[in-house]
Amino acid sequence: MKYGDKVSTVDHLTELRRRMIYCLIFFIISFVVSLIWSADIYKFLTSNFNHKLIVLGPNDILWIYLTLAGICAITFTIPFTCYQLWAFIKPGLEEREARALLAYIPAVFICFSLGLAFGFFLVTPAILNVLLSIGDDLFNTQLTAQNYLSFVINTTIPIAILFEFPVIIAFLTSIGIITPLFLTRNRRYAYFILIFVAVVITPADFISDIVMSIPLILIYELSVLISKYIYKKRGD
Repeated sequence: MKYGDKVSTVDHLTELRRRMIYCLIFFIISFVVSLIWSADIYKFLTSNFNHKLIVLGPNDILWIYLTLAGICAITFTIPFTCYQLWAFIKPGLEEREARALLAYIPAVFICFSLGLAFGFFLVTPAILNVLLSIGDDLFNTQLTAQNYLSFVINTTIPIAILFEFPVIIAFLTSIGIITPLFLTRNRRYAYFILIFVAVVITPADFISDIVMSIPLILIYELSVLISKYIYKKRGD
């Protein structure tokens, strides 16, 4: 019996290792493809920026291309990794549970992509305009391409992660860890945390704080509605 359990454990670890290798290969392929298109990605990201960006040397160009390729590769690898994890645990699930869990994979990618789009097209320009206008009369601002992309990454990635909140709440509700009652009872604390996050990732500007706080609160309320729907569907 113990020997059989040991073999079973080794088989599981071997299967997990195989799927991790798949994820690594997929990431490398996505990285190479994204690296080929890095120049076009850079043009798209800087197309709406009025200031001319400069580079200080060839190292900056290499950093830009590698960073853009890495972010694109991670974005594309996220749903593939989720699928590999699902395939790994599928044998231990019932058919109904496996189908329900599979539905979360496109949701993870969609929410992350929506978060990136929201951060890039709405939040980042608003914050950047406020920051540049503060010292417009005092400084001759010259942004490097590396500075600009670092700013874009630091504002959009956290927002994209926050957009995963409904998916996380849906999953935790489906397995019985969180209930809609818990979310509604702790709404005031959640609002405080979300507003604090909005203040931290935006400049010291009241309008920017509001612009950032409202979508985060709406995401929380959407999560509550999703949790209620799943909780009612479970029949608890």
